[in-house]
Amino acid sequence: MRSGIDLIEDVPGTGPVVVRLRTYRLRLRMWLNQGEAVRWTSPWGQVDNAVLEDGGATLVSDIRLHRGNLINGVFYGMSGMKIGGTRRLRVSPHLAYGSRGVPGIIPADAVLTVEVTVIGERLN
Repeated sequence: MRSGIDLIEDVPGTGPVVVRLRTYRLRLRMWLNQGEAVRWTSPWGQVDNAVLEDGGATLVSDIRLHRGNLINGVFYGMSGMKIGGTRRLRVSPHLAYGSRGVPGIIPADAVLTVEVTVIGERLN
């Protein structure tokens, strides 16, 4: 793992290893350092089939594995994951939203705990 990313939990998947620049169906959940769930007001990713669950605390979306589509901590933290797997990561601010945060959702310089599950690959 890169400096600034701590692997908290890793449940290996049984499918193929994820590959950068391909699109996968992901389930993402985030928590602030004190354990408060990050609640999004609208889904992101490929919005034609992105949904929020659990009152905005869980995003399920098709997302292309590219640095421009995910925070760096999730992008690098997914390295070596397999389809069907789940990882829980602690991500330092410089690999998350940094000093800008996300107004009204994530404070500046927040350490995040992120859980990512690779549900499947989207085949075009």
